[in-house]
Amino acid sequence: MRTYLRCALSVLTGLWVTIGVAVPIGYVILRVLESVHGTLGPELLDRPGVVMPLLAGFALAATVGGWAAGCVTIARRRRLTLLLSVSHVGTWLVVLWVEAGPFPAGITLGLAMAAVAGTIVGVALRAGQVDRRPGTPLAERGPGQ
Repeated sequence: MRTYLRCALSVLTGLWVTIGVAVPIGYVILRVLESVHGTLGPELLDRPGVVMPLLAGFALAATVGGWAAGCVTIARRRRLTLLLSVSHVGTWLVVLWVEAGPFPAGITLGLAMAAVAGTIVGVALRAGQVDRRPGTPLAERGPGQ
């Protein structure tokens, strides 16, 4: 498969896995916050103790998404990291533009930055796994290697 097709598939995989992992993580975080605070509401978004777990949870989800993207292809990891990060940021900017997000703009931008940080970590983790394998150099590895 051509490199640009693998890269596109990898970015889509990263986005899909990030959202797929973010939903259960977010659900657990919100249930814990609800049990601690008794209720959930927009007034809780003023508290750093509420916002930070949400951002950390999304960064964790993006880490898993970045790792999954690296499983599709890791041959050009800097390009993959850049494209996946730009895709995350672009998605959150569209959410802001169409006013579809449930969070204030500052938190939405925080989610975008958490996704970038998670992507960098996830792709780097996968690249490290691939680098430790004996055999061909990283640049020559194909999909799933």
